[in-house]
Amino acid sequence: MDDGIDSDLILSITPDLMACLRRSHFFERLDGLLCPERGLQAREVCGGNYKLSKSILEVAGFDSADLEDVFNVLRSQGACCDCEVLYNVAESSRLKAEYWKRQAHGTEAKPKHGETQ
Repeated sequence: MDDGIDSDLILSITPDLMACLRRSHFFERLDGLLCPERGLQAREVCGGNYKLSKSILEVAGFDSADLEDVFNVLRSQGACCDCEVLYNVAESSRLKAEYWKRQAHGTEAKPKHGETQ
């Protein structure tokens, strides 16, 4: 990891941090915004950043120091934006399932950031 981020620290906090994210239902809430069940609400669009994740985490009580750790851990696992959290970090999500369904049918699988599906 670059930019002065202590990779040993990130590695050491990852299991507990992920447990906190699961306990707060972070992944389910993010999935609910990016890929709502049965069209119950409008689909949010990933802006290529953590805007949606940040809002969910703040409502759940994570402070700014917590957010820095969360985003460092998510980046270490290959998530550089909201949609990549669901594609690369979450164990399962509707958004990831939708991606693979589109892949199987040969249609464009992932929208570009800022596009709706």
